[in-house]
Amino acid sequence: MFKTSLKIVLLMSLLLSGMAASANPPTCQGNDCIEQQKLYLSWALGYGQRSNPLNGGKNLDLVVLPEIYYYSKYWFFDNGRLGSSIALSEHTQLSIIGQFNQEKGYFKQWFSGNLLQFEASTVMMPQFSIAFEQQAPSEVALSQVSKRPTAFDVGLQLDTVRHNTLWQLAYWTDASKQHHGQYASIGARRGWQSAYGNWQLAARLHWKSAQLIDTYYGLTALEVAPGQEYQGRDSWQAELRLNWNKPLTERLSVLIFLRYLQLDNAMTDSALVRSDHVTTWFGGVSYRFF
Repeated sequence: MFKTSLKIVLLMSLLLSGMAASANPPTCQGNDCIEQQKLYLSWALGYGQRSNPLNGGKNLDLVVLPEIYYYSKYWFFDNGRLGSSIALSEHTQLSIIGQFNQEKGYFKQWFSGNLLQFEASTVMMPQFSIAFEQQAPSEVALSQVSKRPTAFDVGLQLDTVRHNTLWQLAYWTDASKQHHGQYASIGARRGWQSAYGNWQLAARLHWKSAQLIDTYYGLTALEVAPGQEYQGRDSWQAELRLNWNKPLTERLSVLIFLRYLQLDNAMTDSALVRSDHVTTWFGGVSYRFF
């Protein structure tokens, strides 16, 4: 399964590389437009937190957050994602993208994915949650389990704009042979402006394979006492995001982002996991250098 998925992704990479030279970028509007051959760099200073659903895991304090992206004619770097795109039509784009798997961020605070909290070329805000924590009958602390791997994933992403809403479909596979799994997502994102600033609301549904869940949240007999072993299963996780920003000058703006991720029992059945949700929030001031 892994080899087949990787071959498909590599084949699409070659096709995109060959066609990118003649591809025109899909149409964009307002703040969503990105000028090619130009580096965008901004820093947000403020305070926020991302909760950690693992026993013994520390919440991640968010104080200084960078946002960096660059789009050339053939490739792009966008907040931790490296890829290449081709416009299939005026409103539809297909991309091949590589990035580090984000599950490692719950196990290690000094992880690149924890620093780049902003998402895809628009200031997006993590989300707010009204959920409750649950305690496993027999908890297993983060310090008790073996080190989880750092994985690099490669995927295909399809973006299309319909009725002022961005629809997105993505499929990822492990290119580093660390978790040997796959994951996918489908979602929609819509932005609007008001007298109070710029708003953006997004919803996404994630699927993560049993291999991926088992690598990070599974428990073996070498790690836990008899009866506490756990083998991961396919997981479905729903996500909501709300972003707000208001420009004060051409380069300075205030922003808030909220994010809520709901975890299913494929994760919470593991004694390593203490909560059925992950929340992220941040508020501060952003300054764009260029």
